[in-house]
Amino acid sequence: MSLKAENFFKIFLFVVMVLLVSCFNRNSKEQKPLAVVYDRFLYKADVKGIFPKGMTKGDSIKILNAYVDQWIRHNLMLKLSEEKLNEEQKNVTKQLEDYRSSLLIFKYEQEFVLQKLDTAVSSEEIKSFYYNNISNFLVDETIVKALFVKLRKDTPYSDKIKELYRSTRDEDVKMLDNLAYQVAEKYDYFGDKWLPFNVLQRQFPYPLENSDDYLRNNRSIELEDGNYLYLISVREVMFKGQTSPLEYELANIKSVILNKRKQKLINDLENNIYNDALDHKKFQTF
Repeated sequence: MSLKAENFFKIFLFVVMVLLVSCFNRNSKEQKPLAVVYDRFLYKADVKGIFPKGMTKGDSIKILNAYVDQWIRHNLMLKLSEEKLNEEQKNVTKQLEDYRSSLLIFKYEQEFVLQKLDTAVSSEEIKSFYYNNISNFLVDETIVKALFVKLRKDTPYSDKIKELYRSTRDEDVKMLDNLAYQVAEKYDYFGDKWLPFNVLQRQFPYPLENSDDYLRNNRSIELEDGNYLYLISVREVMFKGQTSPLEYELANIKSVILNKRKQKLINDLENNIYNDALDHKKFQTF
């Protein structure tokens, strides 16, 4: 071998060794475990998907630490279970197969329903369901239709607003709208919809004691808190145990109707598959 060739060969070997060492160091760094429990390892690659986008470094560290801690606890329990259970107890093949088959069926049923379900529910269907099952629709807590105003005591027109907020006359409501939107800290008619009175009370500076008893005899509530005045006009009220209004049950009824449709789709699917298999002798019983 010539001197030139020998020098080239030495340089080539040196470069290869450097690359191998570099790769080894990089792989070693990448493969350095985050935690070890007996013979089980948790690597960085295992936790790549646990961080939501846009998280701060501090929050990411908290999530990582919590995940690692849970991983350690899980594997310690797994190790203990493997040691303490006998071979028969550790044989979960049937349970896994049952779970797998149930999961596959569930996934297909969900996909089938997604493709076939008619999600349009007419107002006639909702009304029919409501009146045919009206005894089942009872209010489980006090609900109200109400108007709420919060304003500073020194607000201009506060006296006028106190005169108007109880009124249901159209002209008074329009005038209240105009004044309240200009000067009130908060004004809400809640879209003239029913809502639980407890939800409305979250706007109050303090809860109203014996609220049901009060609402049976009063429709106006005036509260004070420091510099603020709270005015509540209860337009309608339904107490626990009374028949729930149709408009309050709309979303619930629609959900029930859709769930019934889903179940019918699944039942029809199962029956059709069974009858087809029966007709074509795809199964036998002995």
